[in-house]
Amino acid sequence: MRRLKHLLDAGDTVLSGWCGITDTRYLEAIAEYDFDAIVLDMQHGFFDETSIQDGIATLIARGKAALVRIPLARWDTASRVMDFGALAVIAPMINTADDARAFVSATRFVPVGNRSFGPRHAASLYGIETNEYLNEFDNCSLALAMIETREAYENLDEIIAVEGIDGVLIGPGDLSISFRQNPVPDAYGVDTIDVVKDIIESCKRAGKKTAAFSFNTEAANMLHELGVDIISVGLDVTYIADGVHSHLAGLDFR
Repeated sequence: MRRLKHLLDAGDTVLSGWCGITDTRYLEAIAEYDFDAIVLDMQHGFFDETSIQDGIATLIARGKAALVRIPLARWDTASRVMDFGALAVIAPMINTADDARAFVSATRFVPVGNRSFGPRHAASLYGIETNEYLNEFDNCSLALAMIETREAYENLDEIIAVEGIDGVLIGPGDLSISFRQNPVPDAYGVDTIDVVKDIIESCKRAGKKTAAFSFNTEAANMLHELGVDIISVGLDVTYIADGVHSHLAGLDFR
């Protein structure tokens, strides 16, 4: 349970996968690779409350930190996935400090938040006593606010100033959509790359962590150079597509 926080405190870059496919055998296969964490996506992926519980347990059993992106404004789900053992919750469309406070209320125990008591299952998954979980979990886990709109960017300082918000996850596609007012994303394009850099620097000044999604190694390397703490690279459908392509590319009869 402490490994994610230890990596971040040591200044190491946390490398994350990203999955919306719910099959546990698939997650087992992904967990065999050199990821420190895996994001399980409930917002745009296919996880529901049953499959997310199974997915989190699968990752914990293989020593990977389970990060969960919840659906929009589902604070009940934020608490539930922590009860299931998630080490980080990512909340989409956090546009104001009020949004951030609602997020914190659901994910932090008193006195910072109002997360309800229900730690036994998560404690058992980590092999620790309930009281140890209660005393340590808020210091080991992350509440990450997604910054993916112009409104969120304009309110960034107020959002990250909310006690209990550990950092942000930059959603580059939606951020570009919001700034460009074009439904076709241009992640890390000319319209938003300076905004992304400013978000990262603002979080550094505030002592908050940054996470970001990248579609490929080029973007991931750029994010590393910018000092992003948690970098996810690719997602389940691209892992499958790249694997299939590598098998078919060398065939002489196709």
